[in-house]
Amino acid sequence: MKVERPDEIVLKPPTNTRRHDVDWLRVILFALLIWFHYAVFSLWQLEGGERGFKGFNIILFFVIGVMHQWRLAALFVISGMGTAFAFRRRSWQTYLRERWARLGIPLLFGTYVLWFGIFDPIDKTRLLFTIFPGSEDMPYGHLWFIYNLLIYSILLTPLFAHIRENPDSRIVIVVRRILKIPGGVGIMLVPALALSTNAILFKPWGFGEVGMWWEFPRYLLFFLFGYLMITVKEDYFPVLDRIRIPVTIVTPILSIAWFITSEAGGIPDIMEGGWVDDGYPAFTSWTIAASVIQSFHAWFWCLFVFTWASKLLNRPSKWLSYFNEAVYPTYIVHMHLTFLPIIIFYIIGTGYYLGLALGTVLVMAGVLICFEIVRRARFARPLFGIKGGREQVVMLWPYNRTKDESLRKVLSVGFHGLSFLVVIVLYLFLISADWIS
Repeated sequence: MKVERPDEIVLKPPTNTRRHDVDWLRVILFALLIWFHYAVFSLWQLEGGERGFKGFNIILFFVIGVMHQWRLAALFVISGMGTAFAFRRRSWQTYLRERWARLGIPLLFGTYVLWFGIFDPIDKTRLLFTIFPGSEDMPYGHLWFIYNLLIYSILLTPLFAHIRENPDSRIVIVVRRILKIPGGVGIMLVPALALSTNAILFKPWGFGEVGMWWEFPRYLLFFLFGYLMITVKEDYFPVLDRIRIPVTIVTPILSIAWFITSEAGGIPDIMEGGWVDDGYPAFTSWTIAASVIQSFHAWFWCLFVFTWASKLLNRPSKWLSYFNEAVYPTYIVHMHLTFLPIIIFYIIGTGYYLGLALGTVLVMAGVLICFEIVRRARFARPLFGIKGGREQVVMLWPYNRTKDESLRKVLSVGFHGLSFLVVIVLYLFLISADWIS
């Protein structure tokens, strides 16, 4: 009789666990990421070089500022939710192997290939293992999201395994009690207070950027919250329905309060942190108030998008699986395709807003073209964060049009060559943008 190793044990998934709203939110937020990066990196094109608060510009800065406070937070929550679903039917060993394949391989590919680390491997490797190297020295560029996510997954695996093996453990009981507080007060206040505590204690000492310094534990908390909410999903999704109206009322109020606070002056970078280095005291009533407003603002926006997604988006679609598969590869390549259109539209004089509209469409089309190519190349798929191998490739056109293995091999060689060409084109876009600028 065959004896199964612990890492071969496959837990049976519960029925009806798929949440289409979570998948749709993931797709939508990564699409917004493309728009956001284009909008932010082309701000210098605003007329007069002022980037000032005149006319329509104040709306732009309000939207960008508010979105920056919650979009990544919501993505980390969604990642935690996905982890909770995955952990129910996997051993912790299998989960870590899959995390490495899904996050680690694209991270190394991005570091050493897409961001030129292969030309300076010693220094890039040193920076890869440097804690908080700073935005200018990150060897993985914009892929810091999956870098942090990989670390969070490893750090919290013992806790995830404990909760799965002890579904009535103390932490699960506490989470259920919080969710059952009348009026949804628990889910609105407790996570926001935990985030506020993190901000108050850690934000004064270091400038938070791209998931470093005080943002590192902040995003870890969001990731953990996502996991815990799905762990008790029988209580979580009903409470989302109960808080929809109050959250919808409070969220825009918090956005206005955050915007006013961030522009009020007094302490530079009060929302980013690190003011102790500028000679300001670590803790004052103003810094504490700003940290609380910022934390509540981010958490209420997460609740806002989750509650309305639960109501409007929890339904299947023939496009959902396609876009869901496209998320990682489009995220990985989008930054390389962003800068050149910004510069070209500036040169031809389209203006900021028309350039933003046209450029966003072009970048989205470009990332989907890259996705369509690499998903058809078996050995390129894991480099770009796409699951599956030959079995998935042969289901795609034009492989599915023939049973001839020789022709399929020719097609495979062709698409692997095109995938190599994709990397060259990404290089050219990045280098050309730098050269022209």
